[in-house]
Amino acid sequence: MSLGSSFLFRVPVLAIILLLIAFFVRMGIMPLGGTAEWNEAVAGWSRIGAAGLHLLIPALALVMVGLPVVLQHTCTAMKEVLDSPFIQAARGHGIPPARLLLRHALPVAANPLISLFGLSLAGLIGTSLLAEVVSGWPGLGPLFVQSIFARDFYVVIAIVMLSSSLLVIGNLVGDLLLFAADPRIRRTT
Repeated sequence: MSLGSSFLFRVPVLAIILLLIAFFVRMGIMPLGGTAEWNEAVAGWSRIGAAGLHLLIPALALVMVGLPVVLQHTCTAMKEVLDSPFIQAARGHGIPPARLLLRHALPVAANPLISLFGLSLAGLIGTSLLAEVVSGWPGLGPLFVQSIFARDFYVVIAIVMLSSSLLVIGNLVGDLLLFAADPRIRRTT
């Protein structure tokens, strides 16, 4: 795993988001907070473009937080598979390295990544709530915080139930993908 992904893996989510915001404020190249420019009349496709530009910082923060976990699991799974006896035998039979990697090693190494899918979806939701609050994007994060302070328990419960439902759905989709991808699982059921 590279030094950059190791650094991102160990830095707290809040620090990554704040560093991104500080970087873009210092450079002055991107708007911060909200969904559109308030000082100009924006309509049509330019409004969508402005909202996308405002969404770039929270989206970049989510990518920077989630990418090291995926890279670490991918590297670990690929190292384990490439050291396995069936890959050594395939190398001995003269299978080209690209085909060996894509057709033989990657499908076997994908199993842990598919299992990680459900948990990463729940982590992504939690991180997005934090990224929305810190970056000023008006989404579920600020609504959740405002609902807690206003003691609007129905909205708080709805957001918690939505997050829990997405965790369960993510795990279900991950299990179904694992069932479809791995013939060993289909054989045991």
